[in-house]
Amino acid sequence: MNSQSMHIKFAQYLSIGIALSLLTTVAGINIFVLLLLPLGVWGWRYFKIDETYKKDVTLFFGLIAALCVVDVASNLNAGHALQPSLRILLGDLRTFAFVVLLWPLFAVANISRRMFWALVAMVVVFSLADLTLVSMGRVGKDVYFMPGSGANMNGQILVGLFFVLAQILLTKPELSWRIATPMGIMLAGLFLASERRTGWALLLAGFIVWAFLNRERVIAKGKRKWILVAILIVAALMSSSQKVHERIALIGQDVQLFASQTTEERISKPTSVGVRMQYAVSSLQLIKESGLLGVGSLNYRDAFWRVNGSVEGMQSQYSNPHNEYLYMLATKGGLGLMLYLAIFIQACRMALKKKDEVQRVGMLMMVFLFMLSITTNSMMTDMKEGHFAMLMMLVFLAPRELNLLGKAKITA
Repeated sequence: MNSQSMHIKFAQYLSIGIALSLLTTVAGINIFVLLLLPLGVWGWRYFKIDETYKKDVTLFFGLIAALCVVDVASNLNAGHALQPSLRILLGDLRTFAFVVLLWPLFAVANISRRMFWALVAMVVVFSLADLTLVSMGRVGKDVYFMPGSGANMNGQILVGLFFVLAQILLTKPELSWRIATPMGIMLAGLFLASERRTGWALLLAGFIVWAFLNRERVIAKGKRKWILVAILIVAALMSSSQKVHERIALIGQDVQLFASQTTEERISKPTSVGVRMQYAVSSLQLIKESGLLGVGSLNYRDAFWRVNGSVEGMQSQYSNPHNEYLYMLATKGGLGLMLYLAIFIQACRMALKKKDEVQRVGMLMMVFLFMLSITTNSMMTDMKEGHFAMLMMLVFLAPRELNLLGKAKITA
C-alpha cells in the first residue's frame, strides 16, 4: 500500500471520529480535526483540482482568503497589534480554513460518504435516546441524552440531514422504509423530545425550498399523495406535542416582556427571544458608529457593554451575538459581510454544477438552512453547528460526484 492510499485510509477513520465527536465532545472534535489537518496538507501533494471546476474552486478559496484578510484588517484598524489580530482570526474563521486545508481529503468520495452516514447514524441514535427519556417521563428544558449537544443537534444538523434523506427517497423510492424509518425517528425526536424552536422553523421553511427545488417531481401524479402524507404526519406531530405549544406561546410572552423592560432589565433578566432582540438593537447601534471595516471582533464585547451600560456579573451571559449577519456587519463592516455572503453564494453556484442530484440539492438545502439559522445564532460561537456547516461544504462540494448510495470508490 503506497503512502497516498495509506493517508486516505487513515483519513476515513478520522472522519468517522469527527462525526462521532460532533454531538458528544468539543474536545473530540478538536483532536480529530487536528489529526486530519496534517493529512489534508499531505493530500495537497497528490491532489489536482479537476479543470472543469478549477476556476470555481479557486474563486471559492479566494473569497475565504479575502475574508480572513478583512478580519485581520478590521482589528488592526481598531488599534490592535498584529499578533492578537492573527490570534483572534483562529477563533473567528478557523472553520473556513478547515475547508481549504481538508479539501483534498473530502474530494475522495468514500471519505465524504462515511462522514455523512456516520452523522446520520449519530442523529438517529440520539433521537431515539431522547424519545426514550420522554417516554420515561423525563421532560424539561435541555433534558437530552447528551445535555450539552441536544439543542445543537435539533437545529440545522438534524433538519439538514433530514432533507438529504428526503432527496434520496425522492430519487430512489424503492428504498422506502430503509430511508423513511430514520426520517421518521428524526422527525419524532424533533417535535416530541426537543424544545428547539429553530429546528421547527427550519423544517417548515426548508420544506418550502425543498419542494420548489423538486417542483417537477413533487407535482407528479404519483408523488402528490406521499407529499400530502408527509405534511399530515408533520402536522400531527406538531399538534400532539405539548413542547411545541408551550415554546411557540413563549415567543409572544418574551416579545411583550422585552417591550416593557428597560435596557438594564433586558440584560439582567434575559429571555431566549429577548437576548436576541437586545443583541440586534445593540449591533445596529454599533453598525451606525463603525466604518467600512467595523469595530473589530476584539472590540465587540467592550463595544456592546459601552452601548448597553455595564451590569456587574452579566457579561458572561452575552458571549453569543445570536445573529451572524449583524455580527459580521458590526465587526467587519460592509466589506466583511459582502465577502461572507459571497462565500455561500459561490458554494451554491458550485453546487448547481454538480451532476449528482442528491449532492446538488443537498448542498443547496444545507446552505439555505445555515443562512436561515444564523439569523438567531452565530456560527462563530456555536462551534458545533459551525463545524457541521463547514463539514457539509466539504462533503457536498469537494467530491466530483458524491454518490451517497454508491459503492466505496474513490472519485477525487
